[in-house]
Amino acid sequence: MQAVILAAGHGTRLWPLSEARPKVMMQIGNKPILEHIISSLVENGITDIAIVVGYRRGLIQAYFGDGSDFGADLTYMEQKRLLGTAHALVTAKDFPKGDFLVLPGDNVISPAVIRDLLKGGRPNSALLTRSSIPSKYGVVELTDGRVDRITEKPSSTDSCVISTGIFHFSLDVIPRLEAAVADGRMGLADALQPILHELMIRGIMTTGCWCDAVYPWDVIDMSSRFISLNGQRIEGRIEPGVSIKGPVNIGEGSRIRSGTQIEGPVIIGKGCDIGPNVAISPVTSIGDNVTISPFSYISGSIIMSGSSIQSHCHISRSLIDSNVRLGPHVSSPSATTMGRVKGELIPLNDIGSIIGSNTVIGGSVSIQPGVVVGNGCRVSDGSRIRENINDRSEVY
Repeated sequence: MQAVILAAGHGTRLWPLSEARPKVMMQIGNKPILEHIISSLVENGITDIAIVVGYRRGLIQAYFGDGSDFGADLTYMEQKRLLGTAHALVTAKDFPKGDFLVLPGDNVISPAVIRDLLKGGRPNSALLTRSSIPSKYGVVELTDGRVDRITEKPSSTDSCVISTGIFHFSLDVIPRLEAAVADGRMGLADALQPILHELMIRGIMTTGCWCDAVYPWDVIDMSSRFISLNGQRIEGRIEPGVSIKGPVNIGEGSRIRSGTQIEGPVIIGKGCDIGPNVAISPVTSIGDNVTISPFSYISGSIIMSGSSIQSHCHISRSLIDSNVRLGPHVSSPSATTMGRVKGELIPLNDIGSIIGSNTVIGGSVSIQPGVVVGNGCRVSDGSRIRENINDRSEVY
C-alpha cells in the first residue's frame, strides 16, 4: 500500500501563523502536523509515501529529507500552481502503482484513523467522522452506506457527518480525476461529485482522533487533543524545589528553576530557561530556546521556539509564535468570545490570543480574548489590545 499526502497549500485562514511556514509545518506537541501523519502511516505499515508540495516546499523537504529518519521512503511532487486538491493529486498521478491512500497534509490524525480505513479492505472508500460544526467541512450524504453527495461548507445542514478528506482509491480513479481537472473541477470533492455513483465510494466512520485546523485558534484545540504523553522524560536540569506532576517531557539543556510548578501533560523543548516560581498548567507545549521569567503563569498554551516571556505574565489558552518578546505583566486571558478572520466572525470557546512571529510587546499590555496580533508588530507599554492588528503594525 502506498500513500499520497497533499501538502502544497498555504492555509491563508491561519494567518498570521502561515506566513512563515506552510500549514502542514505548524507544530503540535513540538512536531509538525505532517510528522504526525507520516508517523500514523508508518505505524500501520505504510512507508512508501509521496508528498505533494508547493508553498514553502523547501521547509518541508529540509525537515523530512528522504524520510529515513521517520521510518518512511518519501517522494516529493511539486504542485507549481495551487489550484486545488484534485489538481494536487493529479500532480502525483505517476506515483501510485496500485491501490493507495490520499490524505490532507494539514490534519492531525491518530494511527487508529488509518486502521479504520484499512479495515474497509478494498477501494473505493472515504473516511468519515462526525463534527459539531459540520458547515466548516464537506458534509456527506449517505445512501445504503455509500457516499451519495459531498457538499463543501454548506451554509446550513441537518447532517453532522463530514468527510475527513482521507480516501482509499484504486488506480483507475486517476484518469477520472484528470478528466475532472481538465474540465475545471480543481477541488477533490468537486471532482468526485459527478462520478460518486460510478465509483461506488463507501463511507467508513472512524473512531480515531482526527483534527483539522481551519483558523489559528484551532491549533490550540488541536494541540490540547494531541498532547498525549506517558510518564516523564526529563533530560534537562531540575533545581531543588521544583514540583512536576503527571506526564511531562523536558528536553536536553533546559533548566527548570526552583519554585516552578509543572502539571502535565506538558512538553518543553531543548535549551529552555524557566523560572524561578513559574506555574505551567496542563496541555501546554513549549518549543526550543524559550525563556519564561519568574512569577509567570502559562496554561493550555503553545509557546513556539525562541520566544521570551518576562515576569508576572498571565498566558491562558493562547498561541505565541516563534521569536516573540513579551514584556513584564502581559495579560492574555481566555474566555468565550468571537474572533475575526478575513471578515468572518468565528465563535470561540475558552480561547485567548494569537501573537504572530517576531512581535515585540511591551510591559503591562493586556490582550483581549480572541484577538490576533500579526507578525513583526511593535506594541508599546501599557497598551490595551481589543481588535486584530495587521502584520508589522506599531501600537502606541
